[in-house]
Amino acid sequence: MHSTKISVIVPSYNGAHKLPNILKALEAQTIQDFETVVVVDGSTDNTREVLEGTQWKLKGLNVVYRQNGGRAVARNAGVEAAHGDLLVFFDDDVRPIPECLALHVQHAVAKPHTILVGPPFEEISKMKTDFQLFRAYLSRTWLPAEGYGLIPNAQPFITAADFSLSKSLFDQLGGFDKRLNDAEDFDLAVRAVQQQVPIYFNKDAVVWHDDFVTCRLMIKRHRQYRQSHLMLQTLKPDLYKHFVQYEPAPIGTAKKTIYWFFSQKFWLWSIDKFNWLRILPKKVRYKIYNIVLTGYSVYFINKKI
Repeated sequence: MHSTKISVIVPSYNGAHKLPNILKALEAQTIQDFETVVVVDGSTDNTREVLEGTQWKLKGLNVVYRQNGGRAVARNAGVEAAHGDLLVFFDDDVRPIPECLALHVQHAVAKPHTILVGPPFEEISKMKTDFQLFRAYLSRTWLPAEGYGLIPNAQPFITAADFSLSKSLFDQLGGFDKRLNDAEDFDLAVRAVQQQVPIYFNKDAVVWHDDFVTCRLMIKRHRQYRQSHLMLQTLKPDLYKHFVQYEPAPIGTAKKTIYWFFSQKFWLWSIDKFNWLRILPKKVRYKIYNIVLTGYSVYFINKKI
């Protein structure tokens, strides 16, 4: 384990308020023999002042400033600046638990030429609204594998917020597709499956995701993600002939009517402004949140919010 050179890569755009959290979390890792490459992707906030105005305790901190190119380009730029044999990718709005990096290294030593993915969970104690608690619940309901294990090839999955692979494997896969600014991690996962590269999941390799969303913001993100998949489908139409987990499920008239009923601004106002739904049992209100989110994000994506 000690002979593995590790590079942690963190892309960031206007992340001055987020970067201190992840850098402090990296300072608290149980292993400290690694370099950190922060790629500032054309930020227009005070990121430079935050990074250069603090004495960080990290042994190797390399900050790369570049013009804005999007997340895929920024991550590729981080790899170009990295010197490690093992690449560990984190987003700038996460805080890896102290053991997270060690778990990535442990996996790399035990199973070289594979990919390890960890879960970005919202920290329950930091959630401020009932919808944020629902968001944290959603993160925990779908896991690509039980505990520690292989992710099925039929449903390729990588989250760029928390995953690792060797530099040689990253080069073999061709890195991130620079044309993509979202769904780039799904595209990389598909290419890994196509090249018969195993993708593993470790539920214990947690990063805390500081994502304090509203229902409206989450709908916007889901719509953007859907547009990114449509763009990816245009660029690589064959990809979606084999991997369809992100395609909306067909529904009948009755279900569509229910989704239409809950895709009204009244429900958004109810959730984000004055959440009277809190008087309902958790199971019921979480069901309503999910219907509102799905209706606006999947079946009525052009409806104004």
